[in-house]
Amino acid sequence: MTIRPLFTAAGSGLLMALLPLSAQAADIQVLEDVIHPEQAIKKKMELYGALRMSVDYVDSDVSDAQADTSPLLSEGGIGVSSNTTMIGFRGEVPYNEDYTFLWQYEQQVDMDDTDGNDVWTTRDSFLGLGTPVGTFLVGRINTPFKNLGVSYLGYFNTTVADSHAILGAPSAGAGGRLDLFGANSLNWKFRLAGVNVALQYAADQAGSVNSADDNDRDSSSIWLDWKGGGLQLSSAYIHYSDFATRGSLDAWRVFAKYKFSALTLGAIYEDISPDDFASLDREAYGLQAQYTVAPRWNLAAQWNHAEESEAGDDEADQYSVGVFHSLSDSVLLHAMYTVTKNGDNAAYRGVDYAHGDKVGTLAGRDPWALSIGAQLKF
Repeated sequence: MTIRPLFTAAGSGLLMALLPLSAQAADIQVLEDVIHPEQAIKKKMELYGALRMSVDYVDSDVSDAQADTSPLLSEGGIGVSSNTTMIGFRGEVPYNEDYTFLWQYEQQVDMDDTDGNDVWTTRDSFLGLGTPVGTFLVGRINTPFKNLGVSYLGYFNTTVADSHAILGAPSAGAGGRLDLFGANSLNWKFRLAGVNVALQYAADQAGSVNSADDNDRDSSSIWLDWKGGGLQLSSAYIHYSDFATRGSLDAWRVFAKYKFSALTLGAIYEDISPDDFASLDREAYGLQAQYTVAPRWNLAAQWNHAEESEAGDDEADQYSVGVFHSLSDSVLLHAMYTVTKNGDNAAYRGVDYAHGDKVGTLAGRDPWALSIGAQLKF
């Protein structure tokens, strides 16, 4: 068995292959750092972060009276969002030429408002060890299943068009989602026969503070990722012993991307099978296209579809289009439109978790949003 690091020098990785060198910007490397944070550690200690601010116009497709019933509903208005702005500290402590201790503490920052729940380690935070047989991490870490979804999203991650409005979400628009951090996690990443492998076990997915982890609420996940030439193939699986206190759940995803010069096409499929969560018991799939129209200018479009779940008559479609300009290697600008078309009993959100300011809706309505924003990494 030959083991190699998942990625080599900073600037390599998943999305670097999707764009010409003139279009490689902060969002690409920041996204790669989210998926493989241990590979971003290059110094004994480092302060880093990503500031993602946007001005949005959002509409839940509801009346004024209906909008007054929930803070997630809007009859149409302008807002400011931090879009998963974050800050962190990370570093490495070499033991010898084969073994290196790795650490990271990362925190989401709500620059548009205050949140009393903001405490250190709300995001990927861990103690790890780099070895000849891969990287071992212990802490609060994205599940491999979630990282596959983030890897597929590309430009749409942490914007109003975050694909997780459909992918991994229930048709009720609330009550639980699959794309989570793994609480109390043991994580192992390695490369085997040309395939990147990530394995994770979360001893208590619901989280536990000052108490023993409850293994009746654990989760297990695996991600296999292969790239050759312009083709990328990826698959992931996750099992929850007790998802959202509704019993066990199993889910899997696959996606493929292929780069044709300036054009990249992708497709994704997911199948979710819970014991007792009717509005999440369904299949979903989507298509994505990215096109470099000029140096540092890119267009991206996506369509995501959720099939009817066991709840019935709750299929939905999400359509999004955006233009992105890499102002520099640290600053990315974007303009974007997204809309979610819900079936009669579906209430999939128009804007979901990674954006920061969620935009809900009512069953059968079609929420939409416009956004102009900037992302800066440091």
